[in-house]
Amino acid sequence: MKLKTKPLIRWWISGGLWLAAMMLSGCGSQAETAHIRGRVSLNGAPRAGVEVTFWNEGESEQFLFSTATDADGAFEVQNIALGGVRQCVVTFSKPALKNGQDLPTDVKSSEIDAIDLAPAILRDPKKSPVKTTVPTDDFQYDITSSKS
Repeated sequence: MKLKTKPLIRWWISGGLWLAAMMLSGCGSQAETAHIRGRVSLNGAPRAGVEVTFWNEGESEQFLFSTATDADGAFEVQNIALGGVRQCVVTFSKPALKNGQDLPTDVKSSEIDAIDLAPAILRDPKKSPVKTTVPTDDFQYDITSSKS
């Protein structure tokens, strides 16, 4: 009787090891990732702290990722898990004091009577006319604002 159970035990062990290896390796497929690099300016000048948000164009409420520009108006995001999304709607936000100056670093826009330098249409993923295909190394956009 013991001779018959040994092959069965080996089969279960080898099957379990194979299953574990497949689960750990993802069956050879990895989640597709992308990168995006670009520059945003405000009234023709680079501006730090502009929030750049990417949304699934097909589902304007599906947030993909967000980042902020550096002092040169540049941003870069790597290893974005897109889940097959290629076309994105882009929105922008730049909270500021009423005079258009940057908020102090220790103040949140919700704590004071701040304005947003990006026009309302550019802040809404359902209305924004700005679209791009990802991945890309050359996203460029100039926000035209009534404040400078």
